[in-house]
Amino acid sequence: MYTKGTAAQTYRAVNQFAAALRSNLIGRPRTAVAVTVAALTLAVVSAQQVAARDAYLWIEHSLPTYAGEVTGVFLLAGAALVVLAAVATVLGAGLVPAALLAGAPAFGWAVTHTGAPITPQYAATYPVEMALLYGIVFGSVGYVFGNTLRRT
Repeated sequence: MYTKGTAAQTYRAVNQFAAALRSNLIGRPRTAVAVTVAALTLAVVSAQQVAARDAYLWIEHSLPTYAGEVTGVFLLAGAALVVLAAVATVLGAGLVPAALLAGAPAFGWAVTHTGAPITPQYAATYPVEMALLYGIVFGSVGYVFGNTLRRT
C-alpha cells in the first residue's frame, strides 16, 4: 500500500544515498576541479618530457613483464602515483579525481607511443587503456589510503 510517509522516507533515503555517492566519487567540488586541472597539466608535462628525452622505450622496459618480474623503477613510480592520489584525497578530492591524477602520467607517457607501425585505432585507444589501468589501480589504492589518513 502506498502512503505519503513511505514516499517521503524513500525520497530522503535516495537523496542521502546520492549525496554519499557524489561525495565519495567527486569529493569537494573546488578540490575536484583543481585536482583535475593538475591531472591534465601532469599528462601534458609527462608527454613533453618523455618525448623530449626519447624515454618511451626505457619506461616501457621498466614495466612488469608477463613472467611477473617487477622492476624497482616501476615500484617507485607506482608508489609515487599512490602518494599523489592519497594527497588529493586528503585534500578533499573523491575517487574519480584521484584516479585521474594517478592515471595522468601513464596517459602522457602512452601518448608518445612510438613502437612498430600501429593502426590509428590502437594509437588512439592505447593512452586511454594505460590511463585506466594505472589510474584505477593506483588511484583506488591511493584513495583508500588517503581516506584512511583523512579520517584518523
